[in-house]
Amino acid sequence: MRLWFGGDVHLGADGVLPALALRGAGVVNLEGPVGEGASSAERLFTRSVASLPDAGVRVAFVENNHADDDGPAGRERTLDALAAASVAAAGVSVLPMGGRRVVFMGVDLQRGAFAADFDAARARGDVLVVGFHVVAPALLLPVPELEVAVPLALAHGARVVVVTGSHALARVERRGDAVVAWGLGNLAFACPCTTERDGLVLEVELDGDGLQAWVVPIAAGLQGAAPQLSPNADLIFEQLEGLNSTPLQREGPRARVL
Repeated sequence: MRLWFGGDVHLGADGVLPALALRGAGVVNLEGPVGEGASSAERLFTRSVASLPDAGVRVAFVENNHADDDGPAGRERTLDALAAASVAAAGVSVLPMGGRRVVFMGVDLQRGAFAADFDAARARGDVLVVGFHVVAPALLLPVPELEVAVPLALAHGARVVVVTGSHALARVERRGDAVVAWGLGNLAFACPCTTERDGLVLEVELDGDGLQAWVVPIAAGLQGAAPQLSPNADLIFEQLEGLNSTPLQREGPRARVL
């Protein structure tokens, strides 16, 4: 079973996410409800999510600070649009993959993180994946709330934890039989409210009880540009190592998290 995790995605008026050469089923953080409004830093809208499956996306985390930018109607419209595109919305969603039930749980950290919620999600399947969304400056270090929430998720069964929302990349590390990406940065963002171009994709392979993970540096698609594999991958690997990531073994455009 292979998955890849991209960072913040805002498709805006064009509503298109081009595909990248990534391995597995895609999981991204979708910023802004589906609707016809004009986007700004305060309110984001995405006209369509129909291109997500063509880009390999199977799951979209929808719990973030822009989820209610068009109120309850916008949230419901977004869930309907994702369902029509055969993309699971998390919230909490359970997908059969590789003979197992994978639980995808999205958490807006502004609303807190609670052990009972992780336990309830873990009980619904065999593998728990948690996506935290934070509201924070584009710094390379996790906010203090994450330093509490991530260990809590791991202690209650999460095998994969990814963080979005700051629009900046951060360290990647193994924690026993789990992997944590503390900041994925942007994948594609139409609104000119972020200029962070360096991002990461986390690729994960689960085989039996074993887990392998790789990081893939990308150049985010900003203001309508297409995302691409980073032309500065070596510099990003060095940056990750400087942030005290788990040792990385470079394999061309990606690096294995050892």
